[in-house]
Amino acid sequence: IYDLSHTETDGHRRFINYRDMSVQQLGSIYERLLEREPVRGEEGAIAIRPNPYARKDSGSFYTPQELVDLIVERTLGPLVEERKQAFKAKAAELKSERRSRAERLAALQKLDPAAAVLDLKVLDPAMGSGHFLVTAVDYLADTIAGLIEDVPADLAWLEESYASPLVERVEKIRRDILKRAAESDWVLDAAQLTDQAIIRRMVLKRCIYGVDKNPLTVELAKVSLWLHSFTVGAPLSFLDHHLRCGDSLLGLTVWDAVGELNRLGGVFAGSAIAGAEAATRGMQRIEALSDADIAEVRESALLFRGVEQTTEDLRGLLDFLSGLAWLTAGMKKREKAAFQAPLGEMLGSAADAYRLLARGPGMAPDSGPGSGYGTGLRRNEKRLGAMNRAPTAKTSPGERAGRALDTPTFERLWRNAKSIAEGERFLHWEVAFPGVWQRWLETQPQGGFDAVIGNPPWDRIKLQEVEWFATRDRALALAATAAARRRGIARLRNQGSPLAAAFDAAKARADTLGKLIRGSGHYPLLGGGDINLYSLFVERAMRLIKPDGLVGLLTPSGIYADKTAARFFQTVSTNGRVSGLFDFENRRLGTDLPPFFPDVDGRFKFVALIFGGEQRPFEQTDCAFFLHDTATIEDRDRCFPLAPADFARVNPNTGTAPVFRTRRDAEITRGIYERHPVLVDHSTGQERRTWPVRYRTMFHMANSSHLFRTKEQLDSQGFYPAQGNRWKRGEELYLPLYQGRMIWHFDHRA
Repeated sequence: IYDLSHTETDGHRRFINYRDMSVQQLGSIYERLLEREPVRGEEGAIAIRPNPYARKDSGSFYTPQELVDLIVERTLGPLVEERKQAFKAKAAELKSERRSRAERLAALQKLDPAAAVLDLKVLDPAMGSGHFLVTAVDYLADTIAGLIEDVPADLAWLEESYASPLVERVEKIRRDILKRAAESDWVLDAAQLTDQAIIRRMVLKRCIYGVDKNPLTVELAKVSLWLHSFTVGAPLSFLDHHLRCGDSLLGLTVWDAVGELNRLGGVFAGSAIAGAEAATRGMQRIEALSDADIAEVRESALLFRGVEQTTEDLRGLLDFLSGLAWLTAGMKKREKAAFQAPLGEMLGSAADAYRLLARGPGMAPDSGPGSGYGTGLRRNEKRLGAMNRAPTAKTSPGERAGRALDTPTFERLWRNAKSIAEGERFLHWEVAFPGVWQRWLETQPQGGFDAVIGNPPWDRIKLQEVEWFATRDRALALAATAAARRRGIARLRNQGSPLAAAFDAAKARADTLGKLIRGSGHYPLLGGGDINLYSLFVERAMRLIKPDGLVGLLTPSGIYADKTAARFFQTVSTNGRVSGLFDFENRRLGTDLPPFFPDVDGRFKFVALIFGGEQRPFEQTDCAFFLHDTATIEDRDRCFPLAPADFARVNPNTGTAPVFRTRRDAEITRGIYERHPVLVDHSTGQERRTWPVRYRTMFHMANSSHLFRTKEQLDSQGFYPAQGNRWKRGEELYLPLYQGRMIWHFDHRA
């Protein structure tokens, strides 16, 4: 306890002040804990060792507050402003109407800006310790309190001061908390029950949504939000309905599932899905509760259990189908059909096939919700045995459809699919958040989130050999070339090394994930090439927001500069959907400040990208590049506008964004491209060639490394040095290899 409560500085023990630790500091501690991992040490003892790649593997890098503030304000600000303007416009319209003041007031209150902001749905799909969500709570709570205090409209026609409907709701919560404190004889300072504190709780319960694949991280995010919104005299708010554990990138929509069921065996689960949609009402009741006392918290938990039970069968079915897709990822069409054949034969038009797939072969079709997947797997062998016998006049439709079922085969298939679902934690968005979408059976359900914010993981799906072996076999990680490393891995494999087996398993999972992503149809714009997780989160966010919603994400600059991201960026930039493009260098040249991300290379560049849904166009995009702080964005010389036509004109072929340091640079370049064409223009679908130029790729340092030789290798193979560092053996000739980093690009003597 003493060690946990003290730290040593300059040889002296100093008390650690946990009481005043901010939520942001809590997130930083969490990140540092991720740098260490348990390993088996000498003589079997368990030891803790540092792992520099652990946080990269988990995609967890703590985001500096100024970057979080930038994204939250730029994403949520326009949504707040729209609601203010709608209220002002309605107030002006009602001023000249002839209806009674009471009727006009009732009409105006329906557009109350404070209540409208409280209806916003804000998601972080990779929430980590909850840093972005904590900041969003503060921003929305401050905004709502300000809108209650200062009504954004001239209401002289009302002949009395306007009061937001939220005023009475806040006061009621305050009365409930004080009453509970009096009944329980709690010592409570009523002055601490400020409007701000109560509004913060309301925002937390209604507006904030988060997802993370790590269960511990989800619990930490809850703690962060609870600490930040703690109200003296009130219990901790119920948050399980909006903070979920799962993989934001993997899972099925209900429409996908219906299509797959029809393809497999003609099963249509419309009534069951409609029943699951009814969970929306339960979610609305949970969000309406203030959790002002423990009874309301328990009611929230009870209602949520009901929601989970209502959606359990559908969730189980989607898990099974997702696991099945994982098992068949990468299979050829014929292999896949053969693998699924027994399943298709079993389904037919089976009335109970829906629940059989959801709950497994051991669950009766009429067993109640909440029984759990796979419990009592042998319970209904007798029923399954009957399904395998020849049909009789008394055989039910479900039994007739299932008579071809090979019970052990299906059991094995079902168990494997469910095991994969549990390990990968597939997240099915409509079922995870009932009430966010309506009409699940449509190709594009109605609804979505108003805003998606965050800093998703920056990591490639493809397994990186150097990083994987860095803490496991350092010599192999530091091999001179990729070819040499692969020979070393093959040697381990031939020796039957457990390390090689672990590497092969990790590689197989990464390969399967890549195939599943490419074949899912969910990532047509950013799911190609060498896939990076951050790009998938960007495209997922496009599908999660409402048509007029906003996305604000912090990603590597490749989202606007890489060829693999060109189709996506061209789609949003040339259609006027990008609100802000603020590009940063990790190192802060010319300042005494440390890098934004100390454990990331100083030359690395990242961008705060703000863009809207299909129905949210912007006249221009605010752009700034080579930033070292967020304050520079306010500098008119460094931050400048680009119109949608500018993106199309300067880079018509690639669709990537042009990069300028100053407004003057942008204006000069814009003028040049307005008057002169690019070398070769492919943007119209037909090649227009101004100059006879062709582009070629020569060598790739990793993929072509088997062609390269060191001096020692050439010497041992009988080659001898010739003029200009060339090596010869008879007619064979090896030339010197120069890499880009060996050439001074701006030296005319190079």
